[in-house]
Amino acid sequence: MTGANKTRALVLIADGTEEMEAVITIDVLVRGGIEVTIANTNPSESSAESIKCSRGVRIVPDTHLSALPLPTPADPDSSFYYDVLMVPGGGPGAQTMAASTLVHQWVQAHYAKPGVLLAAVCAGPTVLKAAGVARGAQVTSHPSVRDQLKDYFEYRDDVKGSEIVVKDEKAQLMTSRGPGSTFELALKIVEELKGKEVMESVRAPMMFP
Repeated sequence: MTGANKTRALVLIADGTEEMEAVITIDVLVRGGIEVTIANTNPSESSAESIKCSRGVRIVPDTHLSALPLPTPADPDSSFYYDVLMVPGGGPGAQTMAASTLVHQWVQAHYAKPGVLLAAVCAGPTVLKAAGVARGAQVTSHPSVRDQLKDYFEYRDDVKGSEIVVKDEKAQLMTSRGPGSTFELALKIVEELKGKEVMESVRAPMMFP
């Protein structure tokens, strides 16, 4: 949300983030013409350090989340907000984010902003729960964290195929299940923010079976 009409995404990562979920999302969004900022949410505030993901792949973030201006409802500058805030899964990474007051503040600010999308995959919805947002919204997740979510959200187990992404319209929230469904989630985000034609132009060259 900037004066230059850019469409922007903020992807949060930490040590233990699921690398496929982070990288697939970033790649698909960039292909869709969305400017992506990758933010380190580890307790250390060094923006230079790489993140060691769940399978040992390292990602160098653009910045630490603490270095970005935190938007507040009283702040008229909407450029501090992103069009989508994305939380990948990976158990250890999600646990780090769920324990972070700063992550809670960013999630809360974006949830409260009309027209802003929240997205989470795998264990990512546990971070939304920890931040206290979207209670009662329809979500799905990796089955391993279902029991942590089912009493807070309206949990959906009945998702597969073309319905693998769950969108709660009222909460402006999209969720999905794991690495294998992240392509569909990322493409749905592109469609939501840039339109069906752009999404299809991204999807076609990927040669899905």
